[in-house]
Amino acid sequence: MATTTAVPGRVTSPPAPTQNTHYVLRGAKLAKFLWEGRHDPLEPLCKIPGGNGVVRIPDPFANVFLVRSPQDTRHVLIANQDAYAKGTDYRVLGVLLGQGLLTNADPVFWQRQRKLVQPMFAKRHLAPMATHMTAAATDWLEKWEAPASGDGTLIDAHAAMNALTLDVVDRALFGVGIDDATTQVVGAAMSDVLHVGSFYLQRGYITRALMSFGLSLNQALQTRPRPWRKAMRAIDTLDGVVGTMISAYEADPEPDQDNLLALLLSARDEETGEPMSREQVRDEVMTFLGAGHETTANALSWTWLLLSQHPHVREHLQAEVDDVLQGRVPSAEDVDRLPYTMAVLQESMRLYPPVPAVSRVALEDDVVGGARVKKGAGVLVLPYVIHRDPTLWPNPEGFDPRRFLAPELGGTMTPDRPKQAFMPFGAGRRICVGSGFALMEGVLLLAMIAQRYELDLQSGARIRPEIAITLRPEGSLPMILRKRR
Repeated sequence: MATTTAVPGRVTSPPAPTQNTHYVLRGAKLAKFLWEGRHDPLEPLCKIPGGNGVVRIPDPFANVFLVRSPQDTRHVLIANQDAYAKGTDYRVLGVLLGQGLLTNADPVFWQRQRKLVQPMFAKRHLAPMATHMTAAATDWLEKWEAPASGDGTLIDAHAAMNALTLDVVDRALFGVGIDDATTQVVGAAMSDVLHVGSFYLQRGYITRALMSFGLSLNQALQTRPRPWRKAMRAIDTLDGVVGTMISAYEADPEPDQDNLLALLLSARDEETGEPMSREQVRDEVMTFLGAGHETTANALSWTWLLLSQHPHVREHLQAEVDDVLQGRVPSAEDVDRLPYTMAVLQESMRLYPPVPAVSRVALEDDVVGGARVKKGAGVLVLPYVIHRDPTLWPNPEGFDPRRFLAPELGGTMTPDRPKQAFMPFGAGRRICVGSGFALMEGVLLLAMIAQRYELDLQSGARIRPEIAITLRPEGSLPMILRKRR
């Protein structure tokens, strides 16, 4: 991807090979691919020959297969998903954050936990959580009132979105906001965890090599002592905050509260009647803190960048927000009344999916897109590449929210587009359990900020994407915050 500037059911036997091309990336081709991706690892992925066919990257420990089409994605993540387990990145996060839904690789335990957690994100619980989202946004809008006056002020929009979405998750988890100082500490610690996780993943071949000699994953990670110590310090910080909040709730429980911690502690297994263990509650809270704020913050950050580069889209968004809300604070019911706002968010996540790659490990031999995948091989499904496939998305590099609007609303949405052509939250039974929460949060925050403010990229700024587990702007996102004229 080019640098941005301020200028404009289970299958019982392997399927027959598809018509996709099985392209092998090795030797000089692989060296060129790695060299071109040293600053931006995503752009070279979109340039690999072979159309949208499977790509094999030879590896001395286990081949890696890149999946770039909706049909092959469906095979790996849905039709034959029992033949694949979570990949190394999830296992590394599991070591760091614990065995929450995002990271747990035990299919039996995961299924039990999913049944306990999924009802917490039902519509009857999401609607009350909207008040936590709008309350956090209202506080942040007031903080920006003075700095945004006159000619505005320069802010790091990505840092601001991280702080805002962390505030939202704090309130949704615990029912109350955490003070600014603690929020900063938690945000910095979670950022350290994700960066360390990314460090290990970028050197995954070293981890695999060490494990091939009999080391456990924990032992392999500890052979790099500096990042390991940094991660453990961050985890200790997060454990302190999370443990304090859980203990405070246990000392004065209010099971009818509209927050996730109350729901986690009151959840009971439908077969045994047993509650979650304290350790499992801790792991789920850590997962919500990490995945629940980082991904939405990234989606909003990329959205502000794109809106600053496409003023006609921003004007359309502002017109819808003004017309529907008439200056008031939105509610959960308003999400469906803001279709263009939702389309803007979805188009932003098409271009910059919060999770650009989904990793799996083959548990048995399989055939994917004509490529024979051996047991133990790594499989990387690439939403980033699929979202930019010109056979699926005309003018794929363009920013056009009308793709997600029905024709009767002035959009260009087509019913024949494969479902897996757009998957910002993954696919299959392991699709993100909090996707409804994230979409509602994204629309409400986007609408509330667009009501009162505009953000414009600082002149001359150069923004590159960075993969730190999630897809975020590298460094900072310098933008001028102004009150709307």
